[in-house]
Amino acid sequence: MLRCSHVLCRVDDVDSAVSDLIDLGFSVEWGSVQEKACNAFIWFSEGPFIEFFEFPSLLGRLRWPVSAVFGRGMGNRIAKWAADGHGWRDVALETDDIDLKGTRTQLKARGLSVSRRFRNSRTGPDGRQVRYQVIAPRSAALPFVVSAYDPPQRPDAITHPNGATGVNAVYFGLRPEHRADYGRLVGPDPWLRPYASAVPGVLLVELAGLTTPLDPSRAGGAAFVPAWPTQKQEPPL
Repeated sequence: MLRCSHVLCRVDDVDSAVSDLIDLGFSVEWGSVQEKACNAFIWFSEGPFIEFFEFPSLLGRLRWPVSAVFGRGMGNRIAKWAADGHGWRDVALETDDIDLKGTRTQLKARGLSVSRRFRNSRTGPDGRQVRYQVIAPRSAALPFVVSAYDPPQRPDAITHPNGATGVNAVYFGLRPEHRADYGRLVGPDPWLRPYASAVPGVLLVELAGLTTPLDPSRAGGAAFVPAWPTQKQEPPL
């Protein structure tokens, strides 16, 4: 069963973003050696993590070459990541498998159009190579799917000075035309909350343990708020 893996925030400069996030009380881990890193992570002991990433707009030119090799879903995703602006950009679903072949077969059997598997890797701060795979629905308005990291990446112990203990909810905007495919892709999930919206994608992230909202201008444009006491209340959208 697919579950929410992580939420992605596009930033203009990952070094500045990490500095601001540390000032806001987060413990941040670089995706690679700091001098070469284009991404960084906020981890929690369980549940979804948060990724802040740089993605040059010029890479949007790869949309059609990538589409030709891996399918239109992956090309559309590249274009989405490369689009100008900063803030919440995407959400990933994950499986426990390190190979997405079976997951892709299952999604296609449900009638969902998805890309071919995109195999990728990065070198972590410890020098080890981290391998993973990605598949993407044709519509970039939907979440994409990532395999389990090989080797696993979640740290053994995580503490954030600002008190944040985990992602409580990810409010995800859906237009009516995307609801059927969303249902084919996402089952019941303890973190993802689909929300009718003219603007598709991540709208807001609730963090357990926070006591006050964080300034988006100092969090890479990401909107973080404290978790609401009950799920019955409307989110502050």
